[in-house]
Amino acid sequence: MKKVAKNVLICLYFITTILITYCLLSYNKYNVSEFKDKYLLVLKAKNDYYHKSDLLIVKKTDDYQIGDTIFYYDSYNASAKVKMNKIKNIESVQDDYSLYTLENDLTINFDSILGTTKNTSSYILIGSIYSIITSKWGYLIIIILPMLAAFIYEIYQIIKEIKR
Repeated sequence: MKKVAKNVLICLYFITTILITYCLLSYNKYNVSEFKDKYLLVLKAKNDYYHKSDLLIVKKTDDYQIGDTIFYYDSYNASAKVKMNKIKNIESVQDDYSLYTLENDLTINFDSILGTTKNTSSYILIGSIYSIITSKWGYLIIIILPMLAAFIYEIYQIIKEIKR
Protein backbone atom coordinates (compact mmCIF):
# COMPACT_ATOMS: atom_id res chain seq x y z
CA MET A 1 0.00 0.00 0.00
CA LYS A 2 2.88 2.38 0.77
CA LYS A 3 4.39 1.76 -2.66
CA VAL A 4 1.08 2.57 -4.39
CA ALA A 5 0.68 5.82 -2.43
CA LYS A 6 4.30 6.75 -3.18
CA ASN A 7 3.83 6.10 -6.91
CA VAL A 8 0.60 8.16 -6.98
CA LEU A 9 2.36 11.09 -5.27
CA ILE A 10 5.28 10.87 -7.69
CA CYS A 11 2.89 10.85 -10.67
CA LEU A 12 1.01 13.89 -9.30
CA TYR A 13 4.31 15.68 -8.76
CA PHE A 14 5.41 15.05 -12.37
CA ILE A 15 2.03 16.13 -13.77
CA THR A 16 2.21 19.33 -11.69
CA THR A 17 5.77 19.90 -12.87
CA ILE A 18 4.77 19.53 -16.52
CA LEU A 19 1.80 21.89 -16.11
CA ILE A 20 3.80 24.58 -14.31
CA THR A 21 6.64 24.35 -16.84
CA TYR A 22 4.11 24.68 -19.67
CA CYS A 23 2.64 27.79 -18.02
CA LEU A 24 6.12 29.31 -17.69
CA LEU A 25 6.95 28.52 -21.32
CA SER A 26 3.66 30.15 -22.38
CA TYR A 27 4.59 33.58 -20.99
CA ASN A 28 4.11 36.46 -23.40
CA LYS A 29 6.25 39.62 -23.41
CA TYR A 30 4.29 40.97 -20.41
CA ASN A 31 4.99 37.86 -18.25
CA VAL A 32 1.41 36.58 -18.41
CA SER A 33 0.67 32.97 -19.37
CA GLU A 34 -1.22 33.01 -22.66
CA PHE A 35 -3.10 30.05 -24.15
CA LYS A 36 -4.91 30.73 -27.47
CA ASP A 37 -7.74 32.95 -26.19
CA LYS A 38 -7.17 32.62 -22.42
CA TYR A 39 -4.78 34.27 -20.00
CA LEU A 40 -3.62 33.12 -16.57
CA LEU A 41 -2.74 35.90 -14.16
CA VAL A 42 -2.52 36.62 -10.44
CA LEU A 43 -3.74 39.87 -8.95
CA LYS A 44 -1.19 41.81 -6.93
CA ALA A 45 -3.71 44.08 -5.20
CA LYS A 46 -7.28 43.82 -3.95
CA ASN A 47 -10.00 45.58 -5.92
CA ASP A 48 -13.81 45.73 -6.08
CA TYR A 49 -14.14 42.48 -8.03
CA TYR A 50 -11.37 40.18 -6.80
CA HIS A 51 -9.20 39.52 -3.76
CA LYS A 52 -5.44 39.87 -3.64
CA SER A 53 -3.63 36.76 -4.93
CA ASP A 54 -6.62 35.38 -6.83
CA LEU A 55 -5.77 33.24 -9.85
CA LEU A 56 -7.74 34.63 -12.76
CA ILE A 57 -8.48 32.88 -16.02
CA VAL A 58 -9.42 35.65 -18.42
CA LYS A 59 -11.05 34.75 -21.72
CA LYS A 60 -10.34 37.17 -24.57
CA THR A 61 -13.35 38.42 -26.51
CA ASP A 62 -13.81 40.72 -29.49
CA ASP A 63 -16.91 42.50 -28.23
CA TYR A 64 -16.29 45.37 -25.83
CA GLN A 65 -18.96 47.87 -24.81
CA ILE A 66 -18.87 51.20 -23.01
CA GLY A 67 -19.03 50.52 -19.27
CA ASP A 68 -17.30 47.10 -19.45
CA THR A 69 -14.61 46.54 -16.83
CA ILE A 70 -11.55 45.21 -18.64
CA PHE A 71 -8.10 43.89 -17.91
CA TYR A 72 -5.43 45.67 -19.94
CA TYR A 73 -1.67 45.97 -20.23
CA ASP A 74 -0.42 49.27 -18.85
CA SER A 75 2.82 49.46 -20.82
CA TYR A 76 3.36 53.20 -20.52
CA ASN A 77 5.66 52.76 -17.52
CA ALA A 78 9.05 51.07 -17.59
CA SER A 79 7.53 47.75 -16.53
CA ALA A 80 4.21 46.67 -18.02
CA LYS A 81 1.53 45.63 -15.58
CA VAL A 82 -1.96 44.21 -15.91
CA LYS A 83 -4.55 46.63 -14.59
CA MET A 84 -8.34 46.91 -14.48
CA ASN A 85 -10.53 49.81 -15.52
CA LYS A 86 -13.85 50.64 -17.18
CA ILE A 87 -14.25 51.67 -20.80
CA LYS A 88 -15.47 55.27 -21.01
CA ASN A 89 -15.47 55.73 -24.78
CA ILE A 90 -14.87 53.69 -27.95
CA GLU A 91 -13.55 55.53 -31.00
CA SER A 92 -13.55 53.74 -34.35
CA VAL A 93 -10.46 54.74 -36.33
CA GLN A 94 -10.85 52.26 -39.21
CA ASP A 95 -13.31 49.49 -40.01
CA ASP A 96 -11.43 46.92 -37.93
CA TYR A 97 -9.44 49.18 -35.59
CA SER A 98 -10.77 50.96 -32.51
CA LEU A 99 -9.29 52.98 -29.68
CA TYR A 100 -10.66 52.56 -26.18
CA THR A 101 -10.62 55.42 -23.68
CA LEU A 102 -10.70 54.31 -20.07
CA GLU A 103 -12.03 56.13 -17.00
CA ASN A 104 -8.49 57.23 -16.08
CA ASP A 105 -8.30 58.95 -19.52
CA LEU A 106 -5.81 56.40 -20.85
CA THR A 107 -6.32 55.47 -24.49
CA ILE A 108 -5.43 51.92 -25.54
CA ASN A 109 -5.91 49.77 -28.60
CA PHE A 110 -7.47 46.30 -28.95
CA ASP A 111 -4.12 44.49 -28.60
CA SER A 112 -3.63 45.87 -25.09
CA ILE A 113 -6.87 44.38 -23.78
CA LEU A 114 -6.90 40.93 -22.20
CA GLY A 115 -10.63 40.57 -21.59
CA THR A 116 -13.58 41.63 -19.46
CA THR A 117 -14.54 40.73 -15.92
CA LYS A 118 -17.69 39.07 -17.32
CA ASN A 119 -15.54 36.38 -18.96
CA THR A 120 -13.21 35.80 -16.02
CA SER A 121 -13.03 32.87 -13.60
CA SER A 122 -11.47 33.43 -10.20
CA TYR A 123 -9.79 30.89 -7.90
CA ILE A 124 -8.87 32.12 -4.43
CA LEU A 125 -6.17 29.88 -2.93
CA ILE A 126 -4.69 28.60 -6.17
CA GLY A 127 -3.36 32.06 -7.08
CA SER A 128 -1.00 32.16 -4.10
CA ILE A 129 0.30 28.66 -4.82
CA TYR A 130 0.71 29.48 -8.53
CA SER A 131 2.65 32.67 -7.66
CA ILE A 132 5.04 30.80 -5.39
CA ILE A 133 5.70 27.93 -7.81
CA THR A 134 6.19 30.18 -10.84
CA SER A 135 8.60 32.53 -9.05
CA LYS A 136 12.33 32.01 -9.68
CA TRP A 137 13.12 30.71 -6.20
CA GLY A 138 9.90 28.74 -5.88
CA TYR A 139 10.48 26.90 -9.15
CA LEU A 140 14.08 26.17 -8.15
CA ILE A 141 13.21 24.83 -4.69
CA ILE A 142 9.93 23.04 -5.48
CA ILE A 143 10.61 21.70 -8.99
CA ILE A 144 14.31 21.67 -9.89
CA LEU A 145 16.00 20.60 -6.62
CA PRO A 146 13.75 17.55 -5.94
CA MET A 147 14.27 16.36 -9.53
CA LEU A 148 18.03 16.86 -9.19
CA ALA A 149 18.00 14.88 -5.94
CA ALA A 150 16.00 12.07 -7.58
CA PHE A 151 18.42 12.03 -10.53
CA ILE A 152 21.48 11.83 -8.25
CA TYR A 153 19.79 9.07 -6.22
CA GLU A 154 19.12 7.08 -9.41
CA ILE A 155 22.77 7.46 -10.50
CA TYR A 156 23.85 6.30 -7.05
CA GLN A 157 21.57 3.24 -7.29
CA ILE A 158 22.90 2.36 -10.76
CA ILE A 159 26.53 2.62 -9.59
CA LYS A 160 25.70 0.51 -6.52
CA GLU A 161 24.06 -2.15 -8.74
CA ILE A 162 27.01 -2.20 -11.16
CA LYS A 163 29.47 -2.76 -8.31
CA ARG A 164 27.55 -5.84 -7.17
